[in-house]
Amino acid sequence: MILAGVWGTFALDCYSTFCSSPQTAEINIDKREESLMYWVKWGGGFAVGTAAVASLYAKSLWPIIGAGFVALVLWLLYGHAKNRGKERSAGNGANGTETY
Repeated sequence: MILAGVWGTFALDCYSTFCSSPQTAEINIDKREESLMYWVKWGGGFAVGTAAVASLYAKSLWPIIGAGFVALVLWLLYGHAKNRGKERSAGNGANGTETY
């Protein structure tokens, strides 16, 4: 169970490394959807891929379970942010955080 927590935290760190926050994604999705979602995919792939290696090394499913669960939750969270940003015109009418 400790390995699940460690690798779940590792998955969160991967998303922190590869992605902006869901709020930033929501308010800038109209201009940067392709880039934002590209890095969400990389974050999840890296988290799950490295956890799979750790599971093999540790001879335990807990690393892949922990990282896989967090990757799934964050995939859904970023997808929700993307949809919310598109539906509500850049985050409920808020100005984007970037200028071009």
